[in-house]
Amino acid sequence: MANQALQQEFRVVVENVLNRWTALRLAVEHGMGGPLGLNTAIELIDYVTSYCTENKHVDSIDLREVLEEIMDQEFETICEDDSTHEISNILIKYLLKLKEGKSEEVHAELNLMPSCEKWIISGAKIKYKPMDDSSESGNDEADQEDMEVEQISTMANSQATPSTEGSSTNFVEENIDPGWTPVRGRRRR
Repeated sequence: MANQALQQEFRVVVENVLNRWTALRLAVEHGMGGPLGLNTAIELIDYVTSYCTENKHVDSIDLREVLEEIMDQEFETICEDDSTHEISNILIKYLLKLKEGKSEEVHAELNLMPSCEKWIISGAKIKYKPMDDSSESGNDEADQEDMEVEQISTMANSQATPSTEGSSTNFVEENIDPGWTPVRGRRRR
């Protein structure tokens, strides 16, 4: 099979497989590839296609290492589910079949796969999901919140007062298990 024809046939396979790769999709949806994560996923298809068809002796271990490196560097994602191993095995299996001239068998197997949304295409709309990364703190004052601290007392009739005049901390007495101090966020006005 001529190299150009092999690349075209294999690109279809790579598109089908990578569109089904949950780790890649989650990385793009969660913004791990930055604002251009979808473009990086499109480039990944082209790169994997070229890498596999232009190298004479590529195997699943080599491809797995390439996928792991790309996921780590471009998407800041490490796939602990061993999906890079599975993806690389599938791609190499189909590459070898295409090199043996079994393109009809490859297309038949691809058609047997359950249908999936082709999301790695130019102009696709990705729904970005906000990440809950509480370990980072923002420096923007608009994002800063005042915290309202409530002191908890088990004595129902005692009156707690702030320790300094003009304090913005409000102490409210509640009957809650001693030892817990609820902290509630409040936006600046």
